[in-house]
Amino acid sequence: MPFFGDNQEVSGYQFTLELGEGLELVQVLDGVAREENFGFALLENGALTTSWNEADVRRMDSEEALFTLVFKARENTTLSKELSVSSRYTKAEAYNANGELLNVQLAFGNELAASYKLYQNVPNPFSGATTIGFYLPEATTAVLRVWDVRGVELYSQSDKYARGYHEVRIDQMPVSGVLYYRLDTPGFTATRKMIRTK
Repeated sequence: MPFFGDNQEVSGYQFTLELGEGLELVQVLDGVAREENFGFALLENGALTTSWNEADVRRMDSEEALFTLVFKARENTTLSKELSVSSRYTKAEAYNANGELLNVQLAFGNELAASYKLYQNVPNPFSGATTIGFYLPEATTAVLRVWDVRGVELYSQSDKYARGYHEVRIDQMPVSGVLYYRLDTPGFTATRKMIRTK
């Protein structure tokens, strides 16, 4: 899958590319950015980080790929469902010739990637505090709940969130072992497992 710019003149960019469970990253092919512009340490958390810059401003257009990613599909899925840009590890931003910040967004054709995502907590396993990240394609009310294997609710937080990436830090869990967390919005529900050690 080649990635192209949208004719903006930039001197650099950085972001976290979120990889869904339906994809396995096989290879990064050089373009404007090279393999050394990527961080692979967080792939097990479903994240590929990238940061690129040059001294001179470059027009990012549809003639030259910024980079190309080779994936292996683990299931029958679509790229627009499996890929999104976030600031989970590396803040999503680009810089123009004047050093001003530009937004980074992922689009498939003319359609922006916009799907709900609930990410694996970090760190996991954890003993003290952990952070749960999620992405909302639109402003909405969301409820985050944590419960133990017996079904006893240990934590609940409801709030109105803007479109984009959000994090909730959780500490002071009264029990250890396998825990579950769920994000509920009017149009989306997802559950993941985490482990708290003593």
